[in-house]
Amino acid sequence: MNTHNTDAILAAEYVLGLVDEQTRQHLDKRLNEDEAFAKQVWHWQTAFSGVDAITPESVPSPEIWQKIAQKIQQQKSPTAKLRPSMWLGWAMAAALAGVLVLTYLQKPDTPSSLRPIAILSGSQSNSQFVVSLDKSARVMQVVALNTTLPEAKNLQLWLIKGNNPPHSIGLITHQEHNEFQLPAGLVDNQSTLAISLEPVGGSRLKGPSGPVLFVGKVDLPG
Repeated sequence: MNTHNTDAILAAEYVLGLVDEQTRQHLDKRLNEDEAFAKQVWHWQTAFSGVDAITPESVPSPEIWQKIAQKIQQQKSPTAKLRPSMWLGWAMAAALAGVLVLTYLQKPDTPSSLRPIAILSGSQSNSQFVVSLDKSARVMQVVALNTTLPEAKNLQLWLIKGNNPPHSIGLITHQEHNEFQLPAGLVDNQSTLAISLEPVGGSRLKGPSGPVLFVGKVDLPG
């Protein structure tokens, strides 16, 4: 993956809070020195800004808050007396931040360890697809950004390894949470992902029958 796409994935992880503290400190400094990277961060902040609006409110039970307070107190002083009121505000802020991140990355009954591995771009720079993979490399999720899905046709996702024929992953039928189960070992850093415009139901050929609209290289986390 080229430097632009690598920075795009890094910026997305930065905005979602998925980087470690050392990486975050480095990126905080880079924001003030690298205008191109700052624009990538701004792009993802804008793209993810709708998460707050679509995330339903959920108030944990008193029992859950009690357990959170106990955990925090144990971290500070294992022998100290529990004082939930001291920690409740901090716990609420941390819990709500976690909810926002997890709401975007997962839905019920799916792995919570999805990480971006590719950004598929087309002729319009602001129209993209973000492809994520779980740690087992067996579940792939595709999310459309600033892209309207066709009404009388389907978008079809393909994986290409080297000179091998394209392998159909499936049809993209939703703006978010398009999930695909993959065979073991299918995706690696020699893979390219592409999206083609096809008749309803997908291509009747072994490969794309319509124009390829979006392409991106896979960059698996180290």
